[in-house]
Amino acid sequence: MSIFTHTSKSISLQGYRSFREHSKRVVVRDGFEEFLREQGLLDPAELWNRLPAPDMVGRGDMRLIAGEMPVVVRRYRHGGIFRRLTRDLFLTASRPFREVFATEAARAAGIPTVHILAAVIDRSWGPFFRGYLVTQYLNDTSDLIDYLAGERQSKARRAVIREAARIVKALHHRGIYHADLQLKNFLVGPGTPHSLYLIDFDKSTVASFLPPHRRLKNLTRFDRSCEKLKREGLVISDKEKSLFCAEYVSGEPIMRPRLTAYRARYTRHLLWYRWGWWMARLFYPGHRSWKNSKV
Repeated sequence: MSIFTHTSKSISLQGYRSFREHSKRVVVRDGFEEFLREQGLLDPAELWNRLPAPDMVGRGDMRLIAGEMPVVVRRYRHGGIFRRLTRDLFLTASRPFREVFATEAARAAGIPTVHILAAVIDRSWGPFFRGYLVTQYLNDTSDLIDYLAGERQSKARRAVIREAARIVKALHHRGIYHADLQLKNFLVGPGTPHSLYLIDFDKSTVASFLPPHRRLKNLTRFDRSCEKLKREGLVISDKEKSLFCAEYVSGEPIMRPRLTAYRARYTRHLLWYRWGWWMARLFYPGHRSWKNSKV
């Protein structure tokens, strides 16, 4: 059992070892330390300098490291209005470790997700840190955006949408608020029925109980991402959105009236979304839609 600092508390994780090494603080999954050292993945700052341009782009920069067991390395970056100023420098050293904690809490709740192999914090200069996360790469998967863009068979689409709703409901039952709940963070695997994974628990929070207003806020975040993609041309029907809601509130009498009230005020919410998207385009004119960027 490994113990590391999580904000002001100390938390424990089964199956991980934590240690300090030179300027780094590392949490590594049991059984993977030797492999990660051989690949240079426990020194991601040095590795980053000699890797090619990112294979994938997300909230952080990402690199896909091919090999017998392909892995993804993510360097944390700031989001928001000041992201071009702060970039990848952080004053606190807990963000990657919080993501490990939230991901493992989701796994314990039965949520299919990626295996995190290591989290690394490396002191940069002065009081600043850079953070890295190393995860297994899920082969033969596509995100839910690409799946919905390519899958026209309504029965298969409905099955995936229902499963996404069940995953979110199980997540909320465990008290987890996913900070970036959107279509690109669901990965669809091969097979019939399709396997579905929820990834990227960066900035997510874990509590003993997630109250209804927090659950609704998380669902609203998810809905906003769907509406934005619809405006960019992704086909998501109102019936499919209703199907997601119906599956989520099944057996959830406390959430049904809240979602009903939200949908009754939907036009007002949509106007608010559009104002936010206009502001985003104003500050970040280089935004690329899902049609011309791989996430």
